[in-house]
Amino acid sequence: MTGKTETILKAEAESDYAALKDDIAMLRGDLKSIIEDVRGLAKVKAQDGLEKGKDLADKAGTQFKETRSEVETQIRDNPLAAVGIAFGAGLIIAMMRGK
Repeated sequence: MTGKTETILKAEAESDYAALKDDIAMLRGDLKSIIEDVRGLAKVKAQDGLEKGKDLADKAGTQFKETRSEVETQIRDNPLAAVGIAFGAGLIIAMMRGK
């Protein structure tokens, strides 16, 4: 009886070991799939951030050009006022620095 019991226990242990190996293999596959999904999501988010950054840079560049154009027009239309404003701003800055 002891030999038969040992054989049965050994067969059950081998069966459990094989099932455990299969479960570990499935877990590895699932983990690999999850990692690939996370990488894909991170790549999509990074691309979205890059596109938003480019859009903001384009808008900032456009706004800068428009503002620059407006300032240049105001300076051409009112050159004496522009010189006066520049002088006043320089004077205020010099006074703030204590020189």
